[in-house]
Amino acid sequence: MAKQNKIPEKFSKVGRITMTIARQAHIKAADIVVDKNHLVHIENKHKNQLQPLGLSAFDYVKIVLAQFTEIREAERNAVLIVKQNQGRPKDTVVIELTLNDKLHLWEVRTAQPRSDVSDKKLLWRKENGKSVKDLP
Repeated sequence: MAKQNKIPEKFSKVGRITMTIARQAHIKAADIVVDKNHLVHIENKHKNQLQPLGLSAFDYVKIVLAQFTEIREAERNAVLIVKQNQGRPKDTVVIELTLNDKLHLWEVRTAQPRSDVSDKKLLWRKENGKSVKDLP
């Protein structure tokens, strides 16, 4: 079973990389957290996008993490959590997570719309619940 530590108070839990997905993507299973100060940054930077949707930064991050469709490799001990809306690249939302080995947590570093992430190595894709590694 994956190690689960008490989450420090400065963080809010927003999701989890499950053991099943972690094994398929060859990454660590762990809770996903966001620093409460970072939520303020996301709120301020993306206010114009979030307000019309009636979403807080916390809700935005949770929705993307609940509905992600891919995991891609990033730099410096990080992964990109990708939510593509019906395969439309311009509607792609990416959350970058960095692994905090000391706390055994994934931390949200960025949350932003992106036009394309196809240049990043694909680690996992949701295809009817199967990993891209399991597909023919």
